Amino acid sequence: MSRKTRMPDGNRYGEDGFALLAVLAFLLLFAALLLPFSSAARLAALTSSHEFEHARLSYAAEAVNAYVAAKFASDPSWISSINRDADANGMSCRIKDLTLMFRMVNHAGLIDLNVAGPTTISAGLAALGLDDRQAGAVANSIVAYRSPQRDTARPIGPEPSFGLKHAPFEDVVELFDFAEMRRFTPEQLSEMFTVDSHSAFIDRDLASKPLQSILAKLDGVVHDGPSAFPTYTLMTRISSRGETAIDARIVTVGDDRQTGRRSSALAILTVTKATLPNCRVVLGTDITAWFEEAFG
Repeated sequence: MSRKTRMPDGNRYGEDGFALLAVLAFLLLFAALLLPFSSAARLAALTSSHEFEHARLSYAAEAVNAYVAAKFASDPSWISSINRDADANGMSCRIKDLTLMFRMVNHAGLIDLNVAGPTTISAGLAALGLDDRQAGAVANSIVAYRSPQRDTARPIGPEPSFGLKHAPFEDVVELFDFAEMRRFTPEQLSEMFTVDSHSAFIDRDLASKPLQSILAKLDGVVHDGPSAFPTYTLMTRISSRGETAIDARIVTVGDDRQTGRRSSALAILTVTKATLPNCRVVLGTDITAWFEEAFG
């Protein structure tokens, strides 16, 4: 009597193994296809969150400058209540997770390109770093550039790239028409010159340190006095959880023609966050309460 031994069904095991491999391959393929979509969705969410937070901080920075401009217009004495460091280096304060850095620059300490004489303009150019010969030549060309006269005489100095404008400067960046001025940044030019004070007078106490030292040597040559149009560059930088937004604009107190015009952002001295006072001390109760409610 023969004994038959039942052997495992090799075909069934082979089919099961193949099915398992097929399932694993499908899962790997699905994961490979899903991963980019998942990463893209996560990136889109992070980007959207970043854009929203940046927009929120940008509007907040604009609100601070608008508030300060309104305070200037309604209560000029409020300006003197702000720490004088706000003019030189800027002030910093904090509200909860927000760090606010604020700076105002009084244009009474800047040189107006449209009304200052060549000696004064030359002093500003020398304070920026041009040598005396270059500064004098470029200053003469600047005066010719803005002059309404259209005669055949060439300016005693470098010719601007696009010729003489024969009209007032509208922004300090027009100085880039002169090749000698392209070594400087818009921020550097805005620290020295203006087109908004409408005054040939300079308050030496408000001028930059390099300009002060040059003006001291020109005593009696450069006019020294207050401006008839109090004008300020207001700059606010707000940071929160890695996001930062900046707003810079020029406001003229009592003269609505230029109020709110945007400007190049100026440098603000960074202060260690742990040492910052509460913004109630710096900007007052109203604006601080608004921030606490909006970002609470």
